[in-house]
Amino acid sequence: MGHQKPKERLSLADLPHSASLLAVAAFRLSRRLKASVTRIVSSNSGLGLASWRVMVGLSERDAQTQRELFEFARTEQAQMSRVLRDMEAKGLVVSKVSETDRRARIFSLTRLGREEYQSALPQVMALSQAIDGALSPQEQEQFIDMCERIEAAARHEEVELLKGGSAAE
Repeated sequence: MGHQKPKERLSLADLPHSASLLAVAAFRLSRRLKASVTRIVSSNSGLGLASWRVMVGLSERDAQTQRELFEFARTEQAQMSRVLRDMEAKGLVVSKVSETDRRARIFSLTRLGREEYQSALPQVMALSQAIDGALSPQEQEQFIDMCERIEAAARHEEVELLKGGSAAE
């Protein structure tokens, strides 16, 4: 048997010259993590990641508006509308018109929704603990700091480019 070189996990060796190594690594890591959670949630309940985020939000604080759930889940508004409509059709959430704003609907988990959430929760928590356990508390702080610096640099450059210049010039 020949010695095989281990495959680079995030496949960062084949980047185009114009690509940011850090941006591609972050995108690929994000995609992997989302896929892992989605597989766990869908294997338990057949739900997608956006539905899981709604369940998490409603399990932490019941009776939320679509806007509150949209802000919690950080998903597209149109996707949130579809997800809530689908979840309501499946009997996972119920909605009612807000008493304070007739334009808004208030969503809550049903008993079935809570059961589905509780069914998937142990596996999602185990995955979360495994991910967080990959780094020491100090490394976690460093990682968050690095992510914040990268995000700030991207935001700053985006503003400069939209103004017609570049901070890198």
